[in-house]
Amino acid sequence: MNTKHKILKDIFGHDAFRSFQEEVVDTILAKKDVLTILPTGGGKSLCYQLPTLLMSGTTIVISPLIALMQDQIKALNELNIRSAMISSLQDNQENAQTLQALLKEELKFMYVSPERLSSNDFIGVLHRIAINYFVIDEAHCVSAWGHEFRAEYRNLHRLKQFFPQTPICAFTATATKKVQADIAASLNLHQPKHFRAKTVRDNLDICVEPRISNGKTQILNFLKIHQGLCGIIYTFTRKESESLAHFLCENGYKAKAYHAGLNSEVKNDVYEDFVYEKIDIVVATIAFGMGIDKSNIRFVIHTSLPKTLENYYQEIGRAGRDGEMAYVYLLYAKSDEVKRKIQIQEAIDSTYKQTGLDKLEAMYRYCVSNHCRHKIIANYFEDEIEECKTLCDNCTKEAVEQVNMSIEAQKFLSAIYRSEQRFGTNHIIDILRGSKNQKLLEFGHNKLSVYGLGEKKSKNEWTAIA
Repeated sequence: MNTKHKILKDIFGHDAFRSFQEEVVDTILAKKDVLTILPTGGGKSLCYQLPTLLMSGTTIVISPLIALMQDQIKALNELNIRSAMISSLQDNQENAQTLQALLKEELKFMYVSPERLSSNDFIGVLHRIAINYFVIDEAHCVSAWGHEFRAEYRNLHRLKQFFPQTPICAFTATATKKVQADIAASLNLHQPKHFRAKTVRDNLDICVEPRISNGKTQILNFLKIHQGLCGIIYTFTRKESESLAHFLCENGYKAKAYHAGLNSEVKNDVYEDFVYEKIDIVVATIAFGMGIDKSNIRFVIHTSLPKTLENYYQEIGRAGRDGEMAYVYLLYAKSDEVKRKIQIQEAIDSTYKQTGLDKLEAMYRYCVSNHCRHKIIANYFEDEIEECKTLCDNCTKEAVEQVNMSIEAQKFLSAIYRSEQRFGTNHIIDILRGSKNQKLLEFGHNKLSVYGLGEKKSKNEWTAIA
């Protein structure tokens, strides 16, 4: 057993690497730039954490969310891998102590926000230590074509300016080829090695329905079918998350709301209650779920239209990370699209407004489509897959219709046989539809066992079957 496999087993507790992980680890160890697209739950953290344990210096991880950094640092420190962050949530003394630990080379991982790299003082600190490599998490934020563009990420092009020999490892769960190219160019990556896992998640059962009223009855029906399972429900507003959590509690479910308006202590309590299974359901805005360390989430519900297919794909990817079957349920209304358009017009720089509107349109088309849900998602990310057949509402509906058609075809053939194979299509259809026309009555075909068996179908429908 070589060293990386020993670390994989002894430190991280895994017997084997998952898809692409070993190749990414080897590329990082070879000190090359890398761009990796792994779906949510695909194990991207291990890809950049393991190589650091085979190196002597510090790895700098750039992440957009403080909550995500906190989760990662907590997990690493529990593995006795000393890690810390510099953030606005910490007081000056705590940040100063972290910097001292960094300069003494006591840290294996230092987590920072992208804004921190805009500080020349901080760049100066980094020049005084041995850096293994930079990790840029949620790298799609660097791209103007991505679904969560952040201007502060654009400043990360400075890394290659100041540290031309230090590898950069960019990671994201969602990126089209256009976004991948923009990430590589924006970060000045040098001949980066690309790794991209398939987007299909064959343990997710997807269902999309028009929302009736506020959707609460539909959600209750879903939860009754999937009784006893734990999951996340995403809402459009903070108020909706509070209201729905209260409604679910009134109906006997252990649920809590989670959104950006709650203080850190309350959010942490909700997070821990969910992870340690004191509650079954978190009703949240999109502020919840990134980097959550819980593999047995069995369902994800959206009560309204997500902004983009990228957001949707990332959020549903939080279900079924243990490989077991999980369920995805989306409720939408045309009014959601209108609200999202207003949000885009108000919140996004005019340069990128059209990108936001185009992505919203793709999301809405997904909802109203009658094609395989998995195939639509895969095609959006430029993957080619077969239709899922049984893992989405559209394919299941089609399969049921095909079964029904085979039953109707049997009825049609039976009517031909029982009328002694002497009559044309229109006459057979009249028998099945229970017609009282003179010719049919004269031959006594109103007494056949198949008479009237197809009365619920129109003449045109029977003609199509014939």
